[in-house]
Amino acid sequence: MINIDWINMKRLTSSQAAARLQVKPATLYSYVSRGLLHSERSEDERGSTFDPLEVEALARRRRRRTDAPVSGSPLMVVDSAITLLRDDELYFRGVPAVELARRAPFEEVAGLLWEASEWLDFTPFGKVIETVQALRLPDARPIDWFQQSLLVSSIHDPVKWDPTPTTARGMVARAIGTMVEVLPQAGTSGSGSLAASLWGKLSPAPPEAADVTILNAALVLLADHDLAASTLAGRVAASARAHPYAALMAAFGAFDSALHGHASTQAAAMLEDALATGNPEAAISRAVASGRGIPGFGHVLYARRDPRAHVLLGLMRAQPRYREVSRVADRIAGVVVSRTNHMPNIDLALAVLTTGAGMVPDAGPGIFGLARTAGWTAHILEEYAQPPMRMRPSGNYVGNEPASRR
Repeated sequence: MINIDWINMKRLTSSQAAARLQVKPATLYSYVSRGLLHSERSEDERGSTFDPLEVEALARRRRRRTDAPVSGSPLMVVDSAITLLRDDELYFRGVPAVELARRAPFEEVAGLLWEASEWLDFTPFGKVIETVQALRLPDARPIDWFQQSLLVSSIHDPVKWDPTPTTARGMVARAIGTMVEVLPQAGTSGSGSLAASLWGKLSPAPPEAADVTILNAALVLLADHDLAASTLAGRVAASARAHPYAALMAAFGAFDSALHGHASTQAAAMLEDALATGNPEAAISRAVASGRGIPGFGHVLYARRDPRAHVLLGLMRAQPRYREVSRVADRIAGVVVSRTNHMPNIDLALAVLTTGAGMVPDAGPGIFGLARTAGWTAHILEEYAQPPMRMRPSGNYVGNEPASRR
């Protein structure tokens, strides 16, 4: 990473710092008196200013401390044989995900996650494509097309209520092929793989072999990540014996959120800001001042590095198409890591990919959602093998007692 000078980074006003920390101004200045923050008088002497990265580091420390008892705490411990996260490494059914990303097509990894012994047919449903494309959805994002595709597929599939693994694997394989095919064409698609077809749907640039390899690696690395919120939503639906299309739509419902599926879009906006202005430091400041923190950095499940980001960023640095945006991402990372110790995550790597390839808006969540469909399906199939309706936590009532019991 490139060492840079952050002296000229725009400082936060007291109101911006308080908003990022979600505290009152009085609390903000108590942090200063306790040495948790350092302030400087503004040039016009009308108030104090704060280092944006110092504020961001404190915000993250406060979130870990205050949210630990609730946020991320499991409702129950779910036994699963699909994905393992251990010592900053990710494994799919015991195989390192980074190894799969370097050598295996996404379709093969889906088969591994689904424990498929049969040949999987990813050929799209022609009738579904015609129906969805006829909707002519204005301003639709890739994940909007995906959800419409799943809904229409469920309408046209007479065997959707058959939960047996072979049938379910077959319907989802074809549904994934359909999800890619319904997308509007942005450029030239390759042939022979889902990644090659997907490229032309998302990028107007003619693909090189390396582009398809990188996009395939992104799909593989994003295929599953244990019990994320969207995965749990899919499993809850499967526990109630929703058919696979409905369970996948439940997963998409949780995924389609700023805190889960859309972080790469925010990271891409920061990269584009830095590219347009030539000032990565100011782009970081604006990201922090927005109150959303620095997108693309840190992860609650990794202590030192996100292995997915490490592999994907490495693949792109070697290719001319991604050289400039990779350089800017490295400059941003040089500041953020040195000041906060938060390493780049997969959202930053995905933002580098979509920005370098000039992809359509919201391509990042589209790649993420399509990839994660493979993992969601694995969890749905695993849940079908469990007793139904087991995912039913009990509520702890904390409201007013009924009048008769007072």
